[in-house]
Amino acid sequence: MTRAISTVLDASMAVLLVSAAAVALVSIPGDSPRPADPDATARAVLASTANATYHAQSGRRRSASGCVATLLGHAAVAAHRGTNPRFVSAVESAVAAVLAELNGPVAVTATANGTQVTVGSRPPPSASVAAVTHRVAVGNTTAFVSVRTWSA
Repeated sequence: MTRAISTVLDASMAVLLVSAAAVALVSIPGDSPRPADPDATARAVLASTANATYHAQSGRRRSASGCVATLLGHAAVAAHRGTNPRFVSAVESAVAAVLAELNGPVAVTATANGTQVTVGSRPPPSASVAAVTHRVAVGNTTAFVSVRTWSA
């Protein structure tokens, strides 16, 4: 009879140890967590509406509102032309407010004619970075807007 109890006890102990090992493997985080899905983040960021209010060079108060992608594209073109730095700053502030509402680190960069407008911090050198780039038509120019996410 002790032999049967010993076998049942051995089998139970084996199942318990295997279960504990499985739980430990699943619950212990890996070395580098994966960044947020860049496509989902890009859709959330670029489709968000923002409002950029600034004072034009004439002193009049101006306001531009639209999708983040469009505003950033226009800001990159304005930065390239050097025509309206106040507009560029207002767009950067409006986009920063949109990024602040997201979970996780995100940076957005618009590039037009070699000039970049970036909102958000740079990822650390050791971070795993994921990115997606969209094309935005701005008049006769094309701007490229990149959304980068990374693991914190």
